[in-house]
Amino acid sequence: MITLKLLGGVKKAIGRNSIVIDKSQSNLKEIFEELKNKSTDANIIDEKNLMISVNGVDSSVIGGKEAIIKTGDIITIVTIIHGG
Repeated sequence: MITLKLLGGVKKAIGRNSIVIDKSQSNLKEIFEELKNKSTDANIIDEKNLMISVNGVDSSVIGGKEAIIKTGDIITIVTIIHGG
């Protein structure tokens, strides 16, 4: 199982602070698709506006959307807030 910790706008769009995905392995691209399907506002689940870490490591360091996620991994997803 893969655990997603959801913070900020992502938490609000999903309506929960975490989700457990019952897969032994996946990649971030597939996980985002599942997340979008569970969201009340799929626009919030936009990879360009999210900060994602896998076991505390920025996802861009470990392969970005193609990063392999395995059972026991914890993915933290937070909306990047910005404005002008």
